[in-house]
Amino acid sequence: MSDPFRDLGALEAHVWDRLARGAAEAGDPFHVATLATSGAAGPEARMVGFRRADRAGGEVEVQSDLRTAKVRALERDPRAALLFWDPETQVQIRLSVEMRMIASDPARWRDMPEAARLNYGTDPAPGTPVGAPEDVTRTPDPARHVALVGRVRRIEALSLAHDPHRRAVFEGGAGRWVAP
Repeated sequence: MSDPFRDLGALEAHVWDRLARGAAEAGDPFHVATLATSGAAGPEARMVGFRRADRAGGEVEVQSDLRTAKVRALERDPRAALLFWDPETQVQIRLSVEMRMIASDPARWRDMPEAARLNYGTDPAPGTPVGAPEDVTRTPDPARHVALVGRVRRIEALSLAHDPHRRAVFEGGAGRWVAP
């Protein structure tokens, strides 16, 4: 395979291909990403399952329970970042996105595996203090599910496998190399 970090066009295509594979394949390192938001007390980051990458539409998607702190943070400020890391290739992808929420979508719920549905509807709500872990029950409910769809505003691709490291930024339809 040729090195995508030699040409900006090839690299941008490679990034979107990797994102699509990460969304589609549970074992791919990009299937789980870090989502960073601006919470009430400052920056917050958490791991999320990556569900969709749409290069043509310039969008990516993760999903959540409507009652989580990340949803409240995105209601206050829809700007967020998604961070992906592949330890084997030593590639990091960072997306700056503006999120919109699609709540209780029957098609998304229908297409979700039964096991994944269990993540959307714990009782009590996520973040509620409990006396013991056993006090939490799982009650999947499509009314508690929300798709967080991010319009990609900026992509940063970094390779730590190169010496020196290589980094590129894609924004506003253009790409450029930047110092790592």
